[in-house]
Amino acid sequence: MPAVRLRLTAVAVTAVVLVAACSGSDAELATSPTSPTSPTSSTTVAATQGSDNAVPGDAGLAQLNWSSCDDDVATNDRLRCATLSVPLDYDDPDGSSIDLALVMYPTSAADRIGAIVFNPGGPGSSGFDYVASGGATIAGELGLEQFDLIGFDPRGVDRSAGLRCLTNEQLDAYAYPDDTPDTAEEQAFLEESRRVFADACIERYGDTLQFYSTSNTARDIDRIRTATGDDQISFLGISYGTYLGAVYATMFPEHVRAMVLDSAFEPTGDTVEEQYTTQLVGFEQAFDEWAAWCADATCSFAGPADNSGQVADAWDDLRQLLDDSPIIGQDGRAANQALLERATRAALYSEIDWPVLGSALAMAANGDPSGLFRLADGFFSRDSDGTYATLQQSNKIINCASGIEATPPVDAEALADRLRALAPRFGRTIRADDLANGDGCIDLMPSQPISTIRFDGAAPVAVVGGLHDPATPFRWAEEMTAAMGPTARLITYSGPGHGQLLVSNCVTAAEAAVLTRLALPDVGTECGSDPEIERPPWWDSLPVPDGIDAITDAPELAAALGFAVTDLYAEIRTSDLLMTEVLAAYRPALEARNFAYLGEQEAIPGGTQAVYTAPNDDIFSILVLDRSAFDDPQLQSVGSLVAEGKVLVALIYLPSP
Repeated sequence: MPAVRLRLTAVAVTAVVLVAACSGSDAELATSPTSPTSPTSSTTVAATQGSDNAVPGDAGLAQLNWSSCDDDVATNDRLRCATLSVPLDYDDPDGSSIDLALVMYPTSAADRIGAIVFNPGGPGSSGFDYVASGGATIAGELGLEQFDLIGFDPRGVDRSAGLRCLTNEQLDAYAYPDDTPDTAEEQAFLEESRRVFADACIERYGDTLQFYSTSNTARDIDRIRTATGDDQISFLGISYGTYLGAVYATMFPEHVRAMVLDSAFEPTGDTVEEQYTTQLVGFEQAFDEWAAWCADATCSFAGPADNSGQVADAWDDLRQLLDDSPIIGQDGRAANQALLERATRAALYSEIDWPVLGSALAMAANGDPSGLFRLADGFFSRDSDGTYATLQQSNKIINCASGIEATPPVDAEALADRLRALAPRFGRTIRADDLANGDGCIDLMPSQPISTIRFDGAAPVAVVGGLHDPATPFRWAEEMTAAMGPTARLITYSGPGHGQLLVSNCVTAAEAAVLTRLALPDVGTECGSDPEIERPPWWDSLPVPDGIDAITDAPELAAALGFAVTDLYAEIRTSDLLMTEVLAAYRPALEARNFAYLGEQEAIPGGTQAVYTAPNDDIFSILVLDRSAFDDPQLQSVGSLVAEGKVLVALIYLPSP
């Protein structure tokens, strides 16, 4: 499963922080699921602010030399980066080592409590990227003023000796093989795509692949704890990150201060059938929910429909069309039915992407597959320039090294029939031969043991499970809560989607209480979806100065910016004017309507935000991004949706907390 995507991107994070300040408030391969930071200064930051630089803990372990960051993602001047050397094989501590890349959003409080380590899931996703781009928002929303928030790339991921068996060109070539081959050539290519990854990995890494396991990453986390100088750490994990956190707690129970496990993934007790059916059924149900929404909402796919069946039928028709006649995209890649399925599954992880999926499907039906590619490329962590993060490759290796693999069933043919019946869309291409091979881990390494979880410490643990989560269904949250012992408490989320941090205010508040005050939620705590932010009454009085284009009806653009209707109300426009000209045009027009100008500042490089109070004292802001803003890796997808030569103009109302 991919990492959960936090709702707020770099732009939305900036918008939230600036508005709050002005208001006075302080992957997998087709058939399966960069270099180390170079510090620009050498200031050593002790773990306990104001203490000497001595680090207690295991003898011989280095302290962390936190320095300013030299990384394209870590643009916030407050961030600090470091590397930490850990053994590749903990049974041979003096042998080969790996340098882990760490980033910290540090506390400025004199009464620092400790560190919180964050992992977004995957396995194989970059915790460095999440904290670098969203650390300020995560810390602000959870009230982590007294904590250092630390993200890191786990072993085998991106900056931490990222596993790269195949080149970018090979990943493009094998990403979406036709999984319903009609010719001998298509069949041969499908079989080749299933074989090439393992062959390349073994050739490059040999028997070292087995060391990229969850248990070894848990040992790495404890090395991070020791290097910070803390006797205990707190942990915040999402999706696979919940399993990583639970394994860490099992191995080092006395070193845990508090733990939040959001969208729990508990693979250790599943039967053979559950290993295959759990996520397939989850995504099938999520598709039905999306189709029902698309039929009733303003959804651009399939036109006006009276029921979800029409939307689902239209999806089936498009799938068959792309199977029969793939569309060649502008970059030469072929959009076939395998791409359609991957893009659809990617969108089902988050409700914010539901309208994005509708738009992408409508575009594909009209011969333009670019929307499908953007969804699927995001799932596989492929940048617009064709480069991949390591997620797609490290995901498979970490799963196999961790013993997270499906067991070959006794009767593969019978199970294949059952899967196709349970999941007629996402299970339709499953064959008995595929199941008989399990997850193909045996092609990479000898079978590895899976780490069971059993926490017997005293730390409070909050486990979050979603009733409509397609990737980590609720059953896993119940099982993880039981495994984490009497200090664990289950939070039930009734809304759609995967990963509720910064998505549900109710969940976020409960998670904050555990991390900051060690306060568990009440037994039986349930949280629902947040309400949509309503259009404020003064919105109709907003001016449209000369040179400002009409409203852009682009849900994909809003999603790329991280604008969710439960967080804010916004309009997105474009303009041929310069950024400074846009802001200058709005100011007198707004002041004439009794909006009070509070000031402006650079939001990100290439982006400026002007903030006003509306006539009723609501906060209103204008965020303008010029083309240079889209050089930010987090905003490349935004740039691809804005016409060349245009600046983006976002008008934002964010209610006060």
